[in-house]
Amino acid sequence: MITKELLKTEIDQIQEQYLEVLYKFIKTLQEPQNIHQSSLMSKLKQIKIHAPSDFAINIDAYLNGEKNVK
Repeated sequence: MITKELLKTEIDQIQEQYLEVLYKFIKTLQEPQNIHQSSLMSKLKQIKIHAPSDFAINIDAYLNGEKNVK
């Protein structure tokens, strides 16, 4: 098991420019983890697409440039 003293020693050796990154990383470790991970489908349902009403029907035309999204 790593002790706080060992961690402090390592932190003292880190270059100044990386201290903010390390601090942010440590803060993320303190945040409670979501025990109930969202399913892929629930995450996909959250995606919002702003496109013309015929976008799904004419996806090829939009992708190859025949039609433009306004």
